[in-house]
Formats: sequence, structure tokens, C-alpha cells
Amino acid sequence: MKEIYLDNAATTRVHPQVAKKMMDALMNNYGNPSSLHRLGIRSEQAIKEVREAVAQSLNCQTPEIYFTSGGTEGNNMIIQGVVENKKRNRMRIITSAIEHPSVLDVFTFYENHQIEVIVLGVDTQGHIDQDQLKAAINEETILVSIMGVNNELGTIQDLKAIGKIVKTVNPKCVFHADFVQGFMKIPIDVKACQLDALTLSGHKIFGPKGVGAVYVKKGTDIKPLLRGGGQESNMRSGTENVPGIIGLGEAIRLRKDSFTAEFEVIRNLRAAFIDEIEAKIDDIRINGDPDGSPYVLNVSFNRVRGEVLLHSLEAKGIFVSTGSACSSHKKEKQYVLKAIGLAEEYKEGTIRISFSNDITRDDVKPAVAAIAQAVASLRLLVKPRKNR
Repeated sequence: MKEIYLDNAATTRVHPQVAKKMMDALMNNYGNPSSLHRLGIRSEQAIKEVREAVAQSLNCQTPEIYFTSGGTEGNNMIIQGVVENKKRNRMRIITSAIEHPSVLDVFTFYENHQIEVIVLGVDTQGHIDQDQLKAAINEETILVSIMGVNNELGTIQDLKAIGKIVKTVNPKCVFHADFVQGFMKIPIDVKACQLDALTLSGHKIFGPKGVGAVYVKKGTDIKPLLRGGGQESNMRSGTENVPGIIGLGEAIRLRKDSFTAEFEVIRNLRAAFIDEIEAKIDDIRINGDPDGSPYVLNVSFNRVRGEVLLHSLEAKGIFVSTGSACSSHKKEKQYVLKAIGLAEEYKEGTIRISFSNDITRDDVKPAVAAIAQAVASLRLLVKPRKNR
């Protein structure tokens, strides 16, 4: 049975060349980057090269990049760092209703600590209302955090337009974007978007888990979460994950000249998947923006439970998810679907299919055939609703 992995938004498989680079670093580039001898200097130089690669991909200065353990730490680092640095009696922070839990949970924490939190609603495709954002920003607003690409729907927010609104209404307000699902998949220019901070992660682009980075614009005041040895220019203390950072650098190198062309290939793959699934299965909903990220496809099936469907497909070697992996153990797992106003009868039957360049057209028909068979079998087990 051939495995078809369609959960790439949760994590991608590490590229063999990335693994090879990391193994070499583990065995040969083992010096502590803070050490003054040549082994330490060699590690420090390797980190510098990756920092330059990340900066180039975002169009920012090399010293504005700081390495982290991934998206969750990066989002916490920025949000908490801004709030703790600005601590005063009256503060407002703004986000959207469909952010990743590593953003929303931090906002909830501060809301419970007497900080004014504004959560912007979204339309049926997951886009924020820019007029609502403009109206929400005032002189007490210290932070606006809006996700660039939604991890469950694939919706792409217009960060350039949002940045213009933020900086026009309140130039001192920090503008942050969680760009974990967009990095090296969709071009981003932090200067053009007037971003002060951005979060990215390695394991969404065939790099290793446990490594990521944040961009923090020069002059943006952020209070560090971690204190100690003063690594990462005092922004993030702790010995750097040298093999992980080198792996991230290799993942970027492998994608930097190809991800723009890949976008169209994945778009066509997603379109073929939708055509096939609509032809084979009735009573479904395709959620999100049709012009959003092609890497994510969110589909709801009436009279089916998504988690049961997931395990049924797993038995056939097809791997999908029911949404964000980071929300799978939370009580409110369907908050994104609730935010876009999806009808109750479709919420329970939602799965997320997420693509990568490992998936080809040859995988579409067998994957959809397995989904169609599983849906048909599960619907037979559901008692028809009685007319009232």
C-alpha cells in the first residue's frame, strides 16, 4: 500500500539533503557558537550564513533575524515581548479570530490580565474586514498581530494593505505577522508590508522541527522572554541549535529558486483534487478563499465525523488532519470554522488536506477514491434525520 501524505501543513518530511547536512553538523560542527576557539567560530559562521539567507528571503537586514525553536516560541516572543516592554495602564492589542493558538492563547492570557483585546471577525472566506481594523486602532494600540496565511483554510491576508492601515493610523503600533504557513511558499517583503515583526518555522518547508526564526525590525523594542547568556544579541538567550539552524538554511537553499514556480504546480494539483472530489462525493463544502494558498484544502462532508474519517483514511495509507495539529487536543477545536460561519452540520465532518511537492497528479485519483469510499461507508452508519 502506497502511503499518500496529505498533512504537510502540520509538518513536512525532512528533505534527505537537509538530514545529511544536519548529520554532518552533529558530527563535525559541534563547537558551541559562543566559544572563542576555531570550532566555536566555525559554528558561529555557519549560523551567520543562515541568518543572511533568512534575511535575504524576507528583504531585511541580517541583524534583524533571531533564531528560535519554532513558530510557537516566535509568536510568544513577539507578542509577550511587545506587551511586557510597553507595560502601562491603558493598552490595546488587536488580532483576528482565526489565528494560530500560539497567538490567540497569548491574547486570551492578556485579556484576563486587564489588557484590552480586540479580536477581529472574518468573512466566510477568512479575510478580516480592513475597515473594522482601521476603526479598532487608536493611540493606545501597541500591537496588531495578523496571520499571513491561515493554517486551516489557506486564506491569505493582504499584509501590504493591512500594514498601510496600521502605520497610517498609528505609526508607533507594532505590526506582526505569523508567517509560518507562508514562508518559502509565498513571496514576502517585510519592508513593503511595513512589518515590524514576523514569525517563521523550519519544519513546514522540509526542514527540521525545533527550529525557526523571527524578524524584528531594527528599533522595535521587545523585552526578551529568555535571559541568560545573551545569545542572539540578547534577544533569545540559550545555546543555539546549530544543526537545526544549518538544516533550516539547507531547506531554504533548496527552495529559494523554485518555490515561486512550485506555487502554480500546487495550484493546479489542488484544482484537480477539488474537481475529482466534487465529482465523486455529494453534499460537501470547500472552505476558505479559492485564491488562497494552494497548499491547503479545507473540505467539509455532511453526515460524517472528521476524526472518524481521518482514522478510516489512515487505515488505507492516506494521511490528513481535522485541522491544526496544535488545536487537536483543545476543547474548542473548530473555532476557525465557527469564525467563518460554517453550518453546524458540516463542522464535524471537516478535514484539512495539505499538499507539498511530494504529491503528484498520480496521487489525486487514488486519494480521492479512498476518501469517497470512506465517506460512503461512514454515511451508511448515520441514521437519517427525521422530518420535524
